[in-house]
Amino acid sequence: MKLFYKLISQLLMISMVLLPFSAQAGMIGTDQAIASAQDLANRDKVRDFVSRGDVVKQFEAFGITAAKAHERVNAMTQEEVNRVAGKIDSLPAGASDDWVWITVVVVVGFIIYWVWYR
Repeated sequence: MKLFYKLISQLLMISMVLLPFSAQAGMIGTDQAIASAQDLANRDKVRDFVSRGDVVKQFEAFGITAAKAHERVNAMTQEEVNRVAGKIDSLPAGASDDWVWITVVVVVGFIIYWVWYR
């Protein structure tokens, strides 16, 4: 048993001499941690947007497959992802103002009908 302990201790001494110890630790600031988390959230937001059904249909209308769109999102730089994510946030919720024009036409038509047949 002594021979076994002696062998193990010699292997440990040799490994400590020959193998380099290069561990580096440092503090990261809160701003770096928040920026990293925000970057990941923006990339997820763009991926989720590209995965939506209506967006996939629009891509297919342009001749782009959903897989190709995901590849393009993955190839984007972080600045591009942040810019696109900012544009996603500024889009209107309904994304269409057609109902406004339909309402205006109906109201104007009703006014013309009311004045004409009154």
